[in-house]
Amino acid sequence: MSIRNLVNSIYRFYTDDLNISEFEKLIKRDAPEVYRFYKNGVEPLDPSKNKVKQILVFIKNLFKAFLLKLSPLRRILYSIALFFFFYGWLSTDWKLAFLGFVMINLLLAFEIADKLTARDELEVARKIQSDLMPKDPPHIKNFEVACYSKTAREVGGDYFDFIKLNDESDPEGGDSHKTYIIIGDISGKGMAAALYMVQVQALLKHLIEIHHDLKKILSELNKNLCRLFKKDYFFTATLACIHSHNLIKLCRAGHMPTLFYKSHSQTCEFRKPSGIGIGLNQDGIFEKALEEEKIKISKGDIIIFYTDGVTESMDFNQNYFGDEKLKKIVSENYYKSADEIKDSILQYANRFSMNVQDDLTLIVMKKV
Repeated sequence: MSIRNLVNSIYRFYTDDLNISEFEKLIKRDAPEVYRFYKNGVEPLDPSKNKVKQILVFIKNLFKAFLLKLSPLRRILYSIALFFFFYGWLSTDWKLAFLGFVMINLLLAFEIADKLTARDELEVARKIQSDLMPKDPPHIKNFEVACYSKTAREVGGDYFDFIKLNDESDPEGGDSHKTYIIIGDISGKGMAAALYMVQVQALLKHLIEIHHDLKKILSELNKNLCRLFKKDYFFTATLACIHSHNLIKLCRAGHMPTLFYKSHSQTCEFRKPSGIGIGLNQDGIFEKALEEEKIKISKGDIIIFYTDGVTESMDFNQNYFGDEKLKKIVSENYYKSADEIKDSILQYANRFSMNVQDDLTLIVMKKV
């Protein structure tokens, strides 16, 4: 094999699967997460010391935090390998340095194998979670519907769903074929939030079949989740129901407000009926705080449900995307289809935010 062919072969080996998204993922997500992961175990610096000492102390503490993340045996072997490598290098004992180098790489191989095994399991969990939520927006009479959901990690705590129900017992005489829209966010990210999300979905579907009233559904959900959730976990949600072709009922349990664009006046407003997070209180406070709101809708009106991953994403200067930017995007794109409005929001949010920090879910509905 010629030198040129050898170089080309090596180049292809390292670059065949390489793409720009890998660099973006490394810079935007992996590097900040790794830094935060190790920094959590670092003691705060003493501001009375000079900067050089602070830097040295920080490096020492960061290295200590790294060692503590290893299992006891690997920690010992890694320290021995480092000693062999540096002692051999300083004393020009290249056999000892090489032994240390081989030991470090073997330990690295074990760590990578552990990570890949965990990643495969997370991929299975991600697929299961993804299958639990709608892959495509449902067909709802007189509405265009577009939806999008993305987790900050392999799995997350965002949840959305469309549940169609035949309600013949409606006391208000609305359309008996109702569609319930649910969007919610379980505090935290990762596997714990994802497991709780599965429980929430099963409970909600069951409760909607039994209780058709929005406040009753959320109240019963709160009673169940107060027993299921561990301390510091809670669930914010907005539950809506398309009551008829021109009326939507809305209930909010501590979730982000719902954006409502009125076509006849070309104005945007946030609908924010009162309510606190689910799973925080079971002493009657939740039920007292819960409020139901009715929204009358006309042709061209737009309703947007979203999680905090939309408006609370941040740029490099730690500025929030915010509610006003969302209103501005919708106001400028009101004439487009629901799917195009969704794409406009996501494109603007992706350009604004340089780091995916939270799960992001978005539902856009337009009356036609």
